[in-house]
Amino acid sequence: MGLNATVLPGLGTFRTGSRVRGSLEMLVALSGTILFCGALIQAVGERGDDMTLVAAFLPHLGKLCFGVILVVGSWLSGISYAKGLFRK
Repeated sequence: MGLNATVLPGLGTFRTGSRVRGSLEMLVALSGTILFCGALIQAVGERGDDMTLVAAFLPHLGKLCFGVILVVGSWLSGISYAKGLFRK
C-alpha cells in the first residue's frame, strides 16, 4: 500500500503479483502526469506579457483536469487493491 500511495500508483500492485493491473495503473498514472505537465508547459509558454496566469491556463483547463483525473483514478485503484489485500 505504501508504494501505491507514495511512490507510483500501480507499483505496489505490480509487486504483489497483479502484473496486468499494476502495469495499467502505472501507465494511466504516467500518462496523466505527462498530459498535465505538457499542458502546463504549453500554457506557460503561450502566456503573453499582458496575460494573467489564469487566462493562460483557461484554454488548457480540459487537459489539465483530465491529467489530474487520470492520476487520481489510478491512485484510488491502487489504494483499493491494497485495501483488498489487508482483508485477506
